[in-house]
Amino acid sequence: MEYTWLFIITPIAIAAVIFIAWYRYRLRSHERDLKRVAVIAHTRTIKMLPEYRKAVRNYRILMAFAALSFLVSIFTFTAAAARPVSIVEHDSINENRDIVLCLDVSGSMSNYQATILGFFKEIVDGLHGQRIGLTIFDGVPANIIPLTDDYDAIIEIADELSGQENFAEYDYAVMGVGSSAIGDGVMGCVDNVNSGGNNTERAKSVIIATDNYAGSETVDINQAARYAKRLGITFYGISIGYPNGTEDILFRTAVANTNGAFYNINNYSAERAVTGNIIQKVLDQEAAKISGAIEIIHTDSPDAALFVSAAFFGLFLILTWRLRL
Repeated sequence: MEYTWLFIITPIAIAAVIFIAWYRYRLRSHERDLKRVAVIAHTRTIKMLPEYRKAVRNYRILMAFAALSFLVSIFTFTAAAARPVSIVEHDSINENRDIVLCLDVSGSMSNYQATILGFFKEIVDGLHGQRIGLTIFDGVPANIIPLTDDYDAIIEIADELSGQENFAEYDYAVMGVGSSAIGDGVMGCVDNVNSGGNNTERAKSVIIATDNYAGSETVDINQAARYAKRLGITFYGISIGYPNGTEDILFRTAVANTNGAFYNINNYSAERAVTGNIIQKVLDQEAAKISGAIEIIHTDSPDAALFVSAAFFGLFLILTWRLRL
């Protein structure tokens, strides 16, 4: 109850009203007796009749029910006015998974970017509830979106990247000494997903999309994979390269070293086969369930009290009509 003091004021007010009404009734009754006295014979005999006694008993019972229904109506209405509150304690459990979408935006990827971005948007839709980031790379990596649960922002950026002309606005961020530095780009993605520190309580994944045609790079993708494995990060690879070519095999090996899954889209006739598999594998990863702060939910629940009050007040009106009060 929010206003428990109403339960103190209400009985006092009811008692005061009853006392004043009784006192005024007795005062007026005494005044009437002094002004006019009527003597009726045989009243004692009448009061001894069974019918009279029955009528008086029924009258008193109805009066008692009327008084009781009135009191119940008043107290339940007071209870509703006092704002009864139901309290539910909810233990929030967070499944902690961090996923970074890692996109090669070099010139050789221009014919595939719409398909890959479509994959990424489906993955974002399928992984709601997790933290997701976006990193793009060419000569160097650029962290476009840090880990966040603002999925609308990720989709908005993906839509902006959906045409080659729109990649130009990010050239300044990804332009390095050379181009297609895949190993360096993947390392940037690893740093993004590990930005919260080496926290083993969070499942961490990097979803990499590249054509595997590496240019000048400081580290290669296998070195990035070994580093990621030490941090407990899993790679999921989407390859645009020639199936079973040298670059494709290197990429596949790097992903396998992190116990991840590899997909060459040339081997998939349906796009959803890639995204569906990746989403399910990410969700299958064991993520620590960390208890968050206990959430206490207060909900006003006056409905029952109002219903009871209305029902008993209706009963009170019926009884007063029956008693001709």
